[in-house]
Amino acid sequence: MIVVSDTSPINNLAAINQLHLLQQLYEIVFIPEAVYRELTEPDFPVLVQ
Repeated sequence: MIVVSDTSPINNLAAINQLHLLQQLYEIVFIPEAVYRELTEPDFPVLVQ
């Protein structure tokens, strides 16, 4: 299965150190360029409250 992800699921999995679950569940995960930029910006919050 191929999935496309937005920022929230990736951000939340990273916050709980569980990004490996994406590899276990899906063969390919596409991350759009805008999502990548959001996740790699130094001022982007790790947790959404």
